[in-house]
Amino acid sequence: MKFLVLALFPALALGQMAVGGISDTTVSATYEPVVFAVQAINNQFAASNGGQSPNLALLEVVKAKTQVVAGQKLFLTLHLTGDYYCDVTVWYRAWLKGDERMQVTDGPTCHQIARAMGGLGGQSQPKALDSTTEQIVNDALNFAVCASHDRSNAMFASVLGDTSGVTYTQQVTTGMTYTFQNVPLLETHCHNVGCAALDLTNCQANAHGMKSTCSFTVQSEPWMTPAFSLGNMACN
Repeated sequence: MKFLVLALFPALALGQMAVGGISDTTVSATYEPVVFAVQAINNQFAASNGGQSPNLALLEVVKAKTQVVAGQKLFLTLHLTGDYYCDVTVWYRAWLKGDERMQVTDGPTCHQIARAMGGLGGQSQPKALDSTTEQIVNDALNFAVCASHDRSNAMFASVLGDTSGVTYTQQVTTGMTYTFQNVPLLETHCHNVGCAALDLTNCQANAHGMKSTCSFTVQSEPWMTPAFSLGNMACN
């Protein structure tokens, strides 16, 4: 009887383990949750492509974090063939069977680092922002506007104005580099408290406030945290 209790204890203890903090970890390409995550990514592509999977293969586990829950939660950033970088979170309970053993709790979210511009160093022609612009480009621009407040000594925050005249280029680097030109910024009544504490959605342009036109360079590395960083910035 004592042997039976001791044998059951590890599984029971793991199932009741308290939630812990998130920490960096190292996992192999053959680790069961990693293999499961790659399959989940291919399944998602197949679901959005009429059932045809691109059969993406894992090239590298770029980043992995772990959290102790009832089992293990793995936060993975994976580099796959086709230059896809995908974020996916897998909940792994090794003592269970079937569908409950591993589940995707967040993602997969994938970004492709395009090679259509001739590989590393190739730069596109200037493009205008419009309804067909990829969301990641808009996200990069919005990041630049927010991050610009950390480099400004202005008393009041600014918001993005009419973007119909904004142009951008993109260049394959370690990730993607976006350069934005003719970006209109409009002063608001909100105090400039820095990007981290600033919610621009609640700031309205001041009709009598200062106006400026800026250029920004934003580095995008979707597998990093944060995914964007602000490079050059110039306003007049």
